[in-house]
Amino acid sequence: MVSLARVLTPAALTAALLLSSCAGGDDAASPEGTEPAPEGAELSEEEIAAQEQQEDQARFEEAVDAQEAALAGPGEQHRSEAADLVAEMTPAQRAGQVIIGEYTGTDVDSAAELLEQHHLAGVILMGHNIPTSSGVVDIEALEAQIDALASSDRGTEEGSGDAVPPIISVDQEGGLVTRVGAPLLEWPTPMASGAVHQASGELWSVGQLHRYMAQDLADLGFTVTFAPNADVTMGQADPTMGSRTFGADPDSVGPLALQGLRGLADAGLAGSIKHFPGHGSVTEDSHATLPVQQRGLSELRQSDWKPFAEVIEAGAPMVMMGHIEVPEWGQGAPSSLSAAAYAEIRDMGHEGVIVTDAMNMAAIADRFGGDQAVVEALAAGADLILMPHSSPGAHGAIIEAVESGELEADRLSEAAERVVALALWQQELMTGELEAGPGVSAAEQLRGRTVYGPLGSGGETEEPGGQTGGEDREDADDDDPAVAGDAAAVAEHVAVRAITLVEGECEAELVTEALQIHGGTEQDRQRLAAAAQEAGLEVGYGPVVTLLGGSTPGSGEVVVALDRPEPLADSAGGTKLALYGRTAETFDALVAVLTGAEAPGALPVEVGEYPVGHAQC
Repeated sequence: MVSLARVLTPAALTAALLLSSCAGGDDAASPEGTEPAPEGAELSEEEIAAQEQQEDQARFEEAVDAQEAALAGPGEQHRSEAADLVAEMTPAQRAGQVIIGEYTGTDVDSAAELLEQHHLAGVILMGHNIPTSSGVVDIEALEAQIDALASSDRGTEEGSGDAVPPIISVDQEGGLVTRVGAPLLEWPTPMASGAVHQASGELWSVGQLHRYMAQDLADLGFTVTFAPNADVTMGQADPTMGSRTFGADPDSVGPLALQGLRGLADAGLAGSIKHFPGHGSVTEDSHATLPVQQRGLSELRQSDWKPFAEVIEAGAPMVMMGHIEVPEWGQGAPSSLSAAAYAEIRDMGHEGVIVTDAMNMAAIADRFGGDQAVVEALAAGADLILMPHSSPGAHGAIIEAVESGELEADRLSEAAERVVALALWQQELMTGELEAGPGVSAAEQLRGRTVYGPLGSGGETEEPGGQTGGEDREDADDDDPAVAGDAAAVAEHVAVRAITLVEGECEAELVTEALQIHGGTEQDRQRLAAAAQEAGLEVGYGPVVTLLGGSTPGSGEVVVALDRPEPLADSAGGTKLALYGRTAETFDALVAVLTGAEAPGALPVEVGEYPVGHAQC
């Protein structure tokens, strides 16, 4: 969307100013001494056009505001209803309403028992919970499992827990963190979207990518996915996040994370930006230990926290709190147990749920005890506890802490209300009761707008084909994947547009008849071979193409980083390419570049001497 002053011609703008000055009443002065038009006088064509333009603009802004209100998270009505429901709950129900539990394998009966006996807010399905057959997800079995979880009765005769739909969650980011795989569509890593954005400023594709990813999950019965990442990676020294992030530029990560979050909501799923206070700039993994953030608070507010602040300002249903020590908040204290960390998020304006990262991770479990850490997290400001070491133990500890006064009853009620409001909002979003979401037709004024977010967020001016938010979709290119509404086309678009030539000659014909494939996994090699053969190339001789699947450098005539690109800096090769993913579409795009096509992406992180934004093409 562009501002009115930018879209009006000078003549029309002058007419618009005349109209606005006359609107103040009979005594309003006219610009440059011009007399007001006599009452009843006919408007000129320019004045009519300007008035229509203003009216169109007002309708467009109203439509954007309505869409935002629907997608940004729970509203006052949800919070009010949640407060009434929580007030009617028993203490045991309130204690359960702040826990997301886990279970073993595909034993759905044990999971349903957890939900019913301990009144849990919901469960999370990890990779080991997903039923498979011959390496492919058994969709029918998974749907039956989720249906059994969703229909569990968490109420009692005394309370109203059964009025709140259970949260059925998953940790699905796309790329490396994919819990539910084929036959669901496979997506490149988030960093692929960062590479597309660095090259062109494009935002629409990351929103649509998340919308399609969420549609698949919603069709299975999931209600929450813990994505997208708003972490800013520091590059090679970041051992954990890497290509799971959108990149190293805070100013780019924020808009991309917002698009991802809104895309999830548009498909009916509640998302969560993560992992505050930023897991991309610490040198250890909180799955294994407690990382220490070396940056001070003032520096963090200008770097790692900028994306969180930007998304929160626009509106976020949920923020995930990581397990990271920030010394200025207390030596040896993880952020998930720090009142100052939760206060920082609230100071940014967040009114929704703050969920902890998994509490069974070593950063917490090995140092702070299981059940007691749950109580401390809630007392510090957490609203939802993810994956405690023992859900029954955590439930009992919360009840005991409230009874002893260690945890204030009002703090527990506040947390439960936020979680219930989130569940109510997601349910209405999914069933089409709000102004956006699955099955809800976009307002006429938004049918050409393929980005999400409030006006002024930076996304409204960027549309495929140069469209602005108020123009018609039918004016756009019918082959555009955003217009065509084709998930596979969006996946291919991101794969093609992300490939980055880090070193080498642009549009060089590197392979003419055949190639040799080194490195990578067996699946990587098979996919590249299949793509090469589809393009008429032979495999087994010719230039050596070396695939890098991790952080270790390699050598070859062409060196290709499949996930994070930093290993290219120390690799030996005449041509160095970054793919940011290993999907079939990504390998098709790689073969196209090897045979002379342009590599249109740009680096979202530094690679050796090459800065963010670098590209040879």
